[in-house]
Amino acid sequence: MSDFKQLILDLFGDAELENHQASKAPLSRNPNKSSQATRVTDFRTKESDFSLTPVISYHLERASRRTVGFTIDERGLTVRAPRWVSVAEIESMLRKKSSWIERKMAEFADWQKKVGTQSVRFVDGAEIPYLGRPLRLHLDATIARPEMKDSVEGTELWINDTGDSDEARIKDWVQSWFKNEAKRYIGLRLHAISQASGLQCRGWALSSAKGRWGSCSSDKKIRLNWRLIHLDPEVIDYVISHELAHLQHMDHSPAFWAKVGKLFPNYEIARARLKGVYIPTLPF
Repeated sequence: MSDFKQLILDLFGDAELENHQASKAPLSRNPNKSSQATRVTDFRTKESDFSLTPVISYHLERASRRTVGFTIDERGLTVRAPRWVSVAEIESMLRKKSSWIERKMAEFADWQKKVGTQSVRFVDGAEIPYLGRPLRLHLDATIARPEMKDSVEGTELWINDTGDSDEARIKDWVQSWFKNEAKRYIGLRLHAISQASGLQCRGWALSSAKGRWGSCSSDKKIRLNWRLIHLDPEVIDYVISHELAHLQHMDHSPAFWAKVGKLFPNYEIARARLKGVYIPTLPF
C-alpha cells in the first residue's frame, strides 16, 4: 500500500466467525475484566520448531465488532476483539499469524525510516542509546576505526569522518560497531549467567528479528536480538535468564517462571520495562 500509516488485518471474517460460534458453547463475559490491557505473548510454535519466546507486546481493546483484527502503527500492535472471544483464542490466532506479523512489523519499520519518523540522525553530536544510556556520536577525520571514549561530557563513540557528511555511510559504521559490541557484551553476560546457574546451551547467536528479543529452540540453542545492546543491563540479563530457563521448561508454566526468578530475582521489574520497548522504533 502507498500509505503505510497503519497495517490492518482481520484475522477471520464473518463466515469463519459463525462457524467458530457454532462449534462451541458461548463464552460468558467477565464484567471484572478491563476493556483494555497490554499483554505479552510468546507466539510459540511447535516445540520442534524454532521457539519464539518472549516478547511481542500488544494492546488489547474490546470492541463491538464481529471479527478479531489488529493494527500495526507507531504504538506497536493493537488487537481489537469482541468480548466473547477469550484471550487464549486471540493468542492462538496470533500464533498462526506470527510470521506475517513479524514481516509487517519489519515493513512498517522500513517505512518509518523512509519518511523520517525515526528521530536519530547520524551526524556529529547525535545520541544513540547504549546499555540504557546515551552514547554521543563524534565524527573525526583522524579516527581510523570506531572507538568508544569517556569525556567530561559523557561517553562518546568516535567515527571516521571523510568530510562528505554521508549519513548512510556513518550509520553503517555505527551499526557495525553496535553489532560487534552486542556480540561481545551479550556473550559475556550469557557466559556469566550460564556459569552461575549451571545451565548450558548448545550454542548461541545474535538475531536481527523485528518482533522478538530472544528464542530458545528444542535443540537447546539460543538466539538473542543484537538490539538488546541499546537497553539497560538489567533488561538484557532478564532476557538472557528467560532464554536459559527455557532449557529446562519449554513453556511459560509456573515452573518456568519460578526458574526465571531463581536466575534473576525480581525479574518482574525488568520484564515490565521491556514491554514498553517497540523494536522498530530503535535507531537501527
